[in-house]
Amino acid sequence: MLTRKITTLALAVTLVGTLQAQVTITNHSGFLSAAGMHALQGSSIGSGFLVVEAGTGINDGRVTFLEDVTFNRQTVVAGLPSNMVAGFASGPRDATLTGDQLYVALGQNADPILDSTILHFDLQATPWSLGSPALTAADAATLIPVKSFMQSQGYSYSGVHSMVLGRKNNLFIADAGASAILRYNLGTGTLSVYADIPGEANPTSVGPPIIAAVPTRMRWDGKKLRVCTMTGFPYLPGLSKIYTIDGPSAISVEVSGLNLATSFDYDPINGRLAVAEFAASFDPSTGFAPNSGSIVEYTEDGLRVPISVGASFPANIMHKPDGTPYFVSLSDGNMYRIDPGSMNFCTTSPNSVGGGALISNAGSVSLQANDLALKCESLPVGEFGLFFYGSAPTYLPVGDGYRCVGGAKLFRFDVLKSNQAGIVFYPMDNTTLPGPGTILPGSIWQFQYWYRDKNGISGSNLSDGLQVMFTN
Repeated sequence: MLTRKITTLALAVTLVGTLQAQVTITNHSGFLSAAGMHALQGSSIGSGFLVVEAGTGINDGRVTFLEDVTFNRQTVVAGLPSNMVAGFASGPRDATLTGDQLYVALGQNADPILDSTILHFDLQATPWSLGSPALTAADAATLIPVKSFMQSQGYSYSGVHSMVLGRKNNLFIADAGASAILRYNLGTGTLSVYADIPGEANPTSVGPPIIAAVPTRMRWDGKKLRVCTMTGFPYLPGLSKIYTIDGPSAISVEVSGLNLATSFDYDPINGRLAVAEFAASFDPSTGFAPNSGSIVEYTEDGLRVPISVGASFPANIMHKPDGTPYFVSLSDGNMYRIDPGSMNFCTTSPNSVGGGALISNAGSVSLQANDLALKCESLPVGEFGLFFYGSAPTYLPVGDGYRCVGGAKLFRFDVLKSNQAGIVFYPMDNTTLPGPGTILPGSIWQFQYWYRDKNGISGSNLSDGLQVMFTN
């Protein structure tokens, strides 16, 4: 029997076959190229999200407050620079609110003054609340001139992407264009280069000899500053990383093997790492593969668990305090929520009676309800088999099929026998699982059915896989 607590971090497993999104819900739509978001809880303007919209390329970038529960949506800052770069809107990239101080990061744009800058709004001196007219760049109390500062330091390019408040009155800034992290002292109003993120040798003949790091999002946990990198042209999968940074001489890789990472966050309930990956691949002729982005979680063993796939260029991911993950899309204007539930993944294989066995579930994914049942159909009649599960997906040939379930340890249920319709059904009692196999709220497990097939080629086969995200 089965399961172990999934917590955090690292590495990668490649899946073959078709995955569909976990239970990915459109939480809100109609944003103009949603480039970032910042979760608010009990802030000076309320609880909900600040959604950063890069606009449509006609200087219509904005920051929007999306209120919890009511879904009231109001523009906080409007009329921000927006233009098109390589087919995507470029303008506002990030926003953060601390107390009554609002900071808005502007990426590459065509405005000679606001290109790659940060606007600071003092909401006490220039109040904004629900129902107030939108602020504009003219209302900013301070302009932090990142681009001009980087030019003065000898950097050729600058493009602010994100920022995070850190220790000792510091605002850390990720400059994607310069592949550097800056530090802005809120007390003195001075900028300095905190760290340069190293590039790496290009293993292909396409593009520059050194691939730029391109830092995208940062997180500060009270002790450590972390940043993820998307990497630059030719945008090779598997090169993105998450670094821990504590000054110019203290940069270390914490997670590697990511695909074009645009954002990351840690689940506040269980500490699991979740990463937003912009796309699965890039072609110099056609660009980024459409609808190939993913939200991926990582187990403590460093295994990769996709929890939402087929996303349209996800730009940012954040968790609410209850652990629910949300992400926004740069291209379709939607904010998505990932809910507990189940999805099929991997692939089935033809057996002696048809196209292959298919796994599914009935009941709920609630541990309190304890009514989840596993089902497998299109099986040979009267053959023995069993359900098993593990903490991560994999793809390994076994018998006439493929084992889709992996992890540090696999757990199995009782032996079953298919009925005259070629079906097995197994009600799962989560209260009888042994200690090492205890299923916890928020944990994610992969299930599969193995069975004998005496008329097959090798005598055994497997179904496709079923991924389940459990809740209380």
